[in-house]
Amino acid sequence: MDEIQLAGDKFFLLLVNNGHMVSVSIMTALTDFQTIQLIIRHCMKVEGIFDEEVALQTAKKKDFIVHGQATRAGRIVAALVQADEDVTEFKIRQISDRLDVPDQQPNHRLQ
Repeated sequence: MDEIQLAGDKFFLLLVNNGHMVSVSIMTALTDFQTIQLIIRHCMKVEGIFDEEVALQTAKKKDFIVHGQATRAGRIVAALVQADEDVTEFKIRQISDRLDVPDQQPNHRLQ
């Protein structure tokens, strides 16, 4: 991944990978069920397991899912999986850190 850019509201995050832009705004378009399924699929792949229940427990241990809901990190994982991007702890932290940065762009023009 070459660059991460915020554009406008924080929920609209672009990943730029070799000129190919992948929007992480997908996070808001996925249903909770889809998000959790993508997280489970990721955990199954990474851990080399075939049992969804074990993968769900892994996702909970990694704090991708808490109280039955996807966390910010979990939503980032789901968005990266949906976009067919590599998922690394570094990318998750990098995107999460960028979302924490205050928006420096005004939402409207002064007249």
